[in-house]
Amino acid sequence: MMGAMTIEPVAAPYALAAEDVARSLGVDRAIGLSTAEVARRAEAAGANELEAPPRTSPGRLVLEAATEPFVILLIAAGVLAIALGEMRDGLLVLLALIPIVAADVVTEYRGERALAALREASAPTARVRREGEAVETAAVGLVPGDIVLLRAGDIVAADLRVMRADRLLIDRSILTGESVPEPAVVDPDPPEAPLVARRSMAYGGTSVVGGRGEGVVTAIGSTSEVGRIAKGLGSVERRRSPLQAELDRLVRILLIVAIGLIVIVTGLGFARGAPAGANLLAGISAAIAAIPEEPPILLAVILGLGAYRLLRRNVLVRRLNAEETLGSVDLIITDKTGTLTRNRLDVASVLDLAGPADETARLALLEAALRAEDDAWVRAEGTAPGSFTASLGRAIEAAGGVTVLDTADLLASEPVVDGRPLSITRSRLHEEAGAGTATATARSSGAASAGSADGVVELAIGAPEAILTLADLPPDERGAWHALIEANAATGERLVALAGRRDGDRWAVRALIGFADPLRDGIREALQTARTAGISVVVVTGDHPLTAAAIASAAGLDRDHIVVGEELATWDDARLSAELTRLQVVARSTPDQKERLVRLARDAGRTVAVTGDGVNDAPALHRADVAVAMGSGTGVAKEAADLVLGDDSFATLMYGVSEGRRIVDNVQKGLVFLISTHVALLGFILIATIYGFGQPLLPLQILWLELFIDLSTSVAFELEKGEPDLMRRPPRRRGVPLLTDELLARIVGAGGFSAVAALVVMVTHPGPPEHTRWLAYTVLVCAQAVRAYANRSLRVPIHRLPTNWFLLAAGLAVIAVQAVIPQVPILAEAFRATPLDPSDWTVVAVIALAPALLAEVVRTVTGRTWVG
Repeated sequence: MMGAMTIEPVAAPYALAAEDVARSLGVDRAIGLSTAEVARRAEAAGANELEAPPRTSPGRLVLEAATEPFVILLIAAGVLAIALGEMRDGLLVLLALIPIVAADVVTEYRGERALAALREASAPTARVRREGEAVETAAVGLVPGDIVLLRAGDIVAADLRVMRADRLLIDRSILTGESVPEPAVVDPDPPEAPLVARRSMAYGGTSVVGGRGEGVVTAIGSTSEVGRIAKGLGSVERRRSPLQAELDRLVRILLIVAIGLIVIVTGLGFARGAPAGANLLAGISAAIAAIPEEPPILLAVILGLGAYRLLRRNVLVRRLNAEETLGSVDLIITDKTGTLTRNRLDVASVLDLAGPADETARLALLEAALRAEDDAWVRAEGTAPGSFTASLGRAIEAAGGVTVLDTADLLASEPVVDGRPLSITRSRLHEEAGAGTATATARSSGAASAGSADGVVELAIGAPEAILTLADLPPDERGAWHALIEANAATGERLVALAGRRDGDRWAVRALIGFADPLRDGIREALQTARTAGISVVVVTGDHPLTAAAIASAAGLDRDHIVVGEELATWDDARLSAELTRLQVVARSTPDQKERLVRLARDAGRTVAVTGDGVNDAPALHRADVAVAMGSGTGVAKEAADLVLGDDSFATLMYGVSEGRRIVDNVQKGLVFLISTHVALLGFILIATIYGFGQPLLPLQILWLELFIDLSTSVAFELEKGEPDLMRRPPRRRGVPLLTDELLARIVGAGGFSAVAALVVMVTHPGPPEHTRWLAYTVLVCAQAVRAYANRSLRVPIHRLPTNWFLLAAGLAVIAVQAVIPQVPILAEAFRATPLDPSDWTVVAVIALAPALLAEVVRTVTGRTWVG
């Protein structure tokens, strides 16, 4: 044996002869490695598994979640409140942070399972030849040079150079996106062949869907193709979501406001001769009051309830922030196989020289094609069928035919082998009473003349060129078949030809059968919805350009904007960035190219969602703003994703986009309401303090007002339905704040109006000071109750929106409670409340309704954004 030699990795094994690869790896394919040699190589090469990255500790995850800017600000506010003796308010702020931090920790912990799923992508066991015997062994124990035996149903356990292929079909869609299984070959591929074109390799994680074969292990673990993909996943950092960036911006604004309040309040205190310590405490108290603890709660509740709503529509949310990011997506880079299509072969067409076969002839030809498949007779012996056999069987059963073959009828068969891409069978047909299908099959195949009791038929099926070479056809008929093949090549279907003959007669070509991976239901409509919503879609697939073009055309995409991966690889980043605005389909792509598209799109400021279902999609999914996996996809894709579509439907993804936009709208409405409330509250306190009132509002009054705020924003705004033009407006551009300077100015104006009006009422209204203060407070409460309902949309008039009964009921309940408080002695004492007469309520109603009525008029007449 060659066990003493040092085994070096084989460069580009796909471009070398199989025997040369085996020789380089020091193995005799007929014998395999010895037990001692396996042990030696295992020690040198390591285990056939992906290296597990160090897991982030729970403490580290908690620390990262707790150092979000808004969380830090609230922690500081809570601690300061406790230090100033406001124990209740401080503890409430700190306790409210616990579920927020916990949700972040849980979602981040689950996200780290992506690499763990990659480690499980290989098969747990493999059949290998060692010391001349075929044995079953754990896949983790494979070493370079092992001879692995393959059969239908196997998951390839490591990267193999194919050394024998007996009708061996490999489904490589998880790596290449190629939807059609390809026959493996022993002959080497060209040195420049990309991954999608390397037929002499069986890569780890792919599956054997037909035939038998064997190969020599060339790469294991982290050196395999799957391992190479895994290495790129740990180093990519996600950028902050639009709403996270918005909260960061609010933190900066609030810090400036807090500092300003400290300066104003302490300055006024010094001017009035108050002690320095009291002044400082008063300023810090005002600053704490300026920091609303509601925004993180608002975000957590709206996203949490939104995730539940999406789950009911088969969308599993693994990272809450992905919901709102989805609403800002302006580019979707999608896989084709399993995402736009069903990821299975179906019979798409049955043609002869006269055109599409009629129903009777179609069934007869399909049954003949099934009998021509050597794989179909092997299936009759209990072996799992290959994809072509399975699709033929489905088509026959759908047409009412019979797919059961009697192996006693098989006289001989010649399977697909290297250099001859066709299968030939010789079988006996019986014409029995009621077996009209068998008779039709025999006639269509040239197997027997009408009325014969039985006959022997030879059938051949395979690549059209090989079938035409087999058949002895007149020149004009041969030319007609060539023309038919060329005419149907552009359909993107995988064409095979069927030929038949009587025993010893000449071969006659009977039909072309086209196989295709059909579109999922509703895909064309979903893509149209994306276009209407201003979202570009780029389909990235490993399929042949003709197949990709056919799918693009069927889905309503422009088949003229297709580029092949080999051409794309020649473009520099500047060229690709420029072309990305027009690009619609990339065919024959590699995982690196899909990831590159994501990177360049994000560098251009776009918000990118990526869909996928295979190992090959994991790098792009990991780099995307929103990673969307298919529920039927690999565990690798699902664990790398933010969202998982349980029904694999692109239409469901567009529902998710709509929900994301609704969520962002509702968060914006909630923030508008929160900030306007705090502006009204703090504005009233500040100007009342400047005016000379010692304590314009009681802590209990402030607590009651904020209790309504929390209730209405966290639940009622989540229930707000999407606005009529939700999916007709363009996505919100990255970098454009949710609360623009113009919108903030209108928020300050709306809140400031309530604050000034309340102070004017308190100063000018006749009556005892306690009564005027309660009246002013009632103005603030009722104005905010009306404002919550009036700002259900910032652009659409409220009368054009469906009623939000929960929010309406909440607002009316708050006003009712405000009216009842003075009537209940214990509450009246606690709130220092006095009953209001009808004239008082008239003043309250005018002040509360005036901004809402103005907003309704402005929105109706001008269509402008306005805060009421």
